[in-house]
Amino acid sequence: MAELDFQAFEAIAALVVVLDVDDRIVYWNQTCSDLTGYPLDEVRGRRPGEFLLVPAEAEPVRSVLAFANQWLTKTGERRWIAWSNRVTKGPDGQPRYLIGTGFDRTESKQADDELGRIAGIASDTTHDLREANQHMVSATIRAQELAEDAEASKARLTESERELREVAEFREMFIGIVGHDLRNPLGSIEMTATSLLRHGGLDEKAKKQVTRIIGSSKRMTRMISQLLDLTRARLGGGFPLEPKPTDLGELCRNVVEEFEGPIHLEVEGDVTGTWDPDRLAEALSNITGNALEHAAPGTTVAVKAHADGPEVVVEISNQGEPIPSDELPFIFEPFRRARQQEKSATGNLGLGLYIAKQIVRSGCGTLVAYSAEGRTTFLLRLPRQAPFSRPASRPAEGRAQGSHRPAGL
Repeated sequence: MAELDFQAFEAIAALVVVLDVDDRIVYWNQTCSDLTGYPLDEVRGRRPGEFLLVPAEAEPVRSVLAFANQWLTKTGERRWIAWSNRVTKGPDGQPRYLIGTGFDRTESKQADDELGRIAGIASDTTHDLREANQHMVSATIRAQELAEDAEASKARLTESERELREVAEFREMFIGIVGHDLRNPLGSIEMTATSLLRHGGLDEKAKKQVTRIIGSSKRMTRMISQLLDLTRARLGGGFPLEPKPTDLGELCRNVVEEFEGPIHLEVEGDVTGTWDPDRLAEALSNITGNALEHAAPGTTVAVKAHADGPEVVVEISNQGEPIPSDELPFIFEPFRRARQQEKSATGNLGLGLYIAKQIVRSGCGTLVAYSAEGRTTFLLRLPRQAPFSRPASRPAEGRAQGSHRPAGL
């Protein structure tokens, strides 16, 4: 309990005195000042036995907060005070303050000396009042202690969050640095292997081995690019965009041509706008590739782009196993797949949908997923002219909708 909290004792009609471990007065309320004639500023830091106790009682009593004793007011008047005490502890668990609640029983004491029966009634009444005041003081102290505990817990939580954030940022920065440094040697490996294949002179076995090296290098390059995108999104506040007039229909056709698989493309109406074509192509490629990888055998992935007033909409749909309901809220978070135990056949890290989401959000668009009648659809909406470039959010802000999606995101 801090000294600033003692002001709460002003609302209590009883005498309230706060002593430190050296028996010096830290605080007393206005009721004490009214009774004794001593203002707080005049008694703060003094020991009560030096001026409040009757000299003959000072040594035997030793404390102004004994069970009952006489106080000397500033005018020399004697007042009979009955006390209840409580010790509060500091953060280290050691005693910090002695808080006494007193009740002036002078009149009751006099009555007790003169009329035993009447004094008994008065004493009982006084006891009840003293007990009620003590409960009030205890409740005030407890409330202040709870408030201090809450503040301490809040401070600990803030510090823990700061430490966790620093660890996460260091981890992501480390990933970005390592990923950047790996691209050069991987590029050399791929270029050398491609040169060997181009110059010929290799038997069939060697050709297969070199081709495998090239494929593995490209797969690792894609992984590194995703890790760098992750670092950029998490630490850089989103993806920097270079918007320019773009035909989304043409962009979709280019993306579809990249893949070898059954894809049906449909473009309706005016689907032009101002976007970053390279980043948008990356987002569409990530979603389409995911849909192809997890589509049910023998089915076709549908890509449809159409106009919707001031927006352009792209729907990418496929048929596949339903997404587990406990994984659906997290499909746009990094390193998440619906079936964590399954390894991606294309070497994806589970970053494709996360990166697509952040690219779309950077362009002030939306990307959601839903399922109806066995078909899973990723729905992308883009304003033709973004009002501003909004940074990508943390993954917790991007949630999918619906109950199904292609398995193994």
